[in-house]
Amino acid sequence: MSLSPEEVRRKCSEKGWVTMYERIATLTDEDRERVLLIEDHPTPVGAEWVVRNYEATSPLVEKAWREGKRHFFLLRVGEASLDLEPSVRAAGVESVEVRDGEVRVTHAGLAGAGVGAALSRGCAEGVSRVEIHEEGGGSRLGRATVVTPELRRLVIGVDDTDTEEEGATWSAVDVICRRLEDEAGVFYSRHVTVQLYPKTPHRTRNCAAVVVELGVPTKRVERVKREFLRMLKEVSFSDHTCAAFWDRLEFPRELRDLGNAAKRRIVSREEVDEVVEICEIEVVSIGDGERGRIGAVAALPFIDDHGLAARVPR
Repeated sequence: MSLSPEEVRRKCSEKGWVTMYERIATLTDEDRERVLLIEDHPTPVGAEWVVRNYEATSPLVEKAWREGKRHFFLLRVGEASLDLEPSVRAAGVESVEVRDGEVRVTHAGLAGAGVGAALSRGCAEGVSRVEIHEEGGGSRLGRATVVTPELRRLVIGVDDTDTEEEGATWSAVDVICRRLEDEAGVFYSRHVTVQLYPKTPHRTRNCAAVVVELGVPTKRVERVKREFLRMLKEVSFSDHTCAAFWDRLEFPRELRDLGNAAKRRIVSREEVDEVVEICEIEVVSIGDGERGRIGAVAALPFIDDHGLAARVPR
């Protein structure tokens, strides 16, 4: 049975006891071998149970974590047989498929987790339709395929937009991303402030860069990059502003090592340029861009670790 989000919403309303997921998005890269599934759970900490069970149950889940009510699953494309067991392996992902501009993720769960698989997810913002195989509820198994548009992951690092007199990089980038949500139809997933080496002489005050994650319709990626840079130029007060773009789901070791180094010491332009070349990072300067280049590139891998991003190494 294939239902639109509106049809699922009516069904949930008729039942009167089904709570609904708020948002679901699926991000890919050009390889299309993995999918980053992002879901906004309806309850404040219920997401932790989902993360732990999915991680324990499904071989397709390579990594799972939670940030508040939002949970993230790095999924491998393919199919897997689930050995469901109440309480310890109660829910998981059976299959992941990317084709024709859509991502199809099939969930299965026991009891309440089956309701989450078949009904609660089906009416979330970002869902195209849900194909319910078994509805679930009570002690029954629930199974459903949630279909979402394929979005391309776009991670953007930014540094040095402010001066001693005016500006704030974290705030300026947030304004840009909210505008892109409204004007370009992107999914604004995450915004992370990255603390860099605080003793560098080239800083406004706190020596922090910013990295954001967007989900972009696949045919709009280049347009969104252009629009981001245009808006960045409008809100920047510095002559050293720079943006770095990354569109893959994983970060190579060289880039992660550079990010960690930039938190502990002054990193040279030559070190950054070497990593940019090895990892094929797209870097665009607005104005001189010399100083902002280092922070923009170093900030990129911290999109996946906002706890470490905020720390000042001792």
